[in-house]
Order: sequence, then C-alpha cells, then structure tokens
Amino acid sequence: MNSLYLWINILTLLFPLLLSFDKKVAFYKSWKYLFPAIILTAVFFLLWDEWFTQMNIWGFNAKYILGYYIYDLPIEEVMFFFTVPYAAIFIFEVIKSYVKHSELFEDLHRWFTMFFFGIAITLLYWFNDKLYTAITCIVLSFILGTHLVVIRRRYMSWFYFAFMVSIIPMLIVNGLLTAKPVVFYDPTQQIDLRLGSIPIEDFIYNLTMLSMCIGLYQWFKRLGLRYQLRHQKQSS
Repeated sequence: MNSLYLWINILTLLFPLLLSFDKKVAFYKSWKYLFPAIILTAVFFLLWDEWFTQMNIWGFNAKYILGYYIYDLPIEEVMFFFTVPYAAIFIFEVIKSYVKHSELFEDLHRWFTMFFFGIAITLLYWFNDKLYTAITCIVLSFILGTHLVVIRRRYMSWFYFAFMVSIIPMLIVNGLLTAKPVVFYDPTQQIDLRLGSIPIEDFIYNLTMLSMCIGLYQWFKRLGLRYQLRHQKQSS
C-alpha cells in the first residue's frame, strides 16, 4: 500500500488529461498558459507545505508513500500541487465550453467572492489561535480581496461554479488522504470540524490554491491574446 498516494495522484490527473484532447474543449491548446500558472502556484504552496511540515502541523504516513522526498515533502505531495490544479482548471474550461448560457453566472462573481471572503474573515476572527485555520484564512482573504477590488473579472463566477463541481472529486481524493490517513494533522492547530474525515480547513486551502491558480492562468491567457493581437497588427 505504499503507493496509495501515488495512485491517488495518477487517477486525479488521468481523466482530465485524456479528455484534454476533446475537440470542443481542446484544453491542450491552453497548456502554454496553464503550466506557468500551475508552477507559480505550486512554488508558493510547496514553500507553505514545507513550513507546516517542519512545524509538525501536518505530516505524512510512511505506509502510503514511496519514500522519496524533496526536503521534507514526499514526492507524491509535490505531485499533488500539479495534478489537482490541472483537474480543477480543466473542469472550469469544460463548464465554459459546454454551458452556453452564462447570464446566470457571469455577474455573480462579486457575491460569491464576498461570501467566501466573509467566511474567511469570520473564521480568522474566532480561530486566530489555530495556525492552520488562521494562515489559510489570511491567504484566502488576500487573494479574494485582490479578485474583488483589483482584478474584478467575470470568469470568477465560472470558477466558483467549477469549484463547487470539483468538491465531488475532492471528497473522494481528500477523503482517502485523510481517512487512512495518508496525511495527518496536529488537532491543536485546526478547528475540530470535519466533513467526514476531511478538516474544514482543507476546503478553504483548496479554494485558496485554486483561486491563485485561476488568476494566474487567466492573466497568462490575456498576455497571450495581447501578444497575438500586437503581432497581427505588425504583420498587417
């Protein structure tokens, strides 16, 4: 069973990767924007992950990992920060491609952002002595505040819809990781509130990570579009 975490990563990535070549979504055409966004997001969260691991806020069960590490992080944990964002952004693009009538969602991004921002601030106020809870809520509040005040892009409505859909596979993936457990936590540094075996902070953590990734992804896409338009003007 020491390959369990590896198989969780493989299965998380497998179907989104295979379906990336669907003609309607053609997600592979966006890889040049996606991979830089994933890498930048991964660097931030791997540093966070390493810090929390060193502080024993969480750790990894040797029974379910291969035993190869980058500093204090199992190689499977490093993979997690590539497989999960890939799958989540894939869901985002599928929803945009197949759900044509966007009027219901395109103007809701501010309400969704304020809702999740409010949750983060409330949890931070009441549980600022819990380090996992506090740091996660601080980072989420900053990212959502940036989306709300600075970026203000309507794609966030689609992202929130995609995030809600992605909770279904998250319940499977994180459920396995926390039920075995592959990943274990210091209970003194989090709220004693779980959905099944999953700490409530994990949902906030995933929203934080994916919010950062989608912002970078869309930013790289806008840069690419501007470059193409500039190149077309110069060629004409």
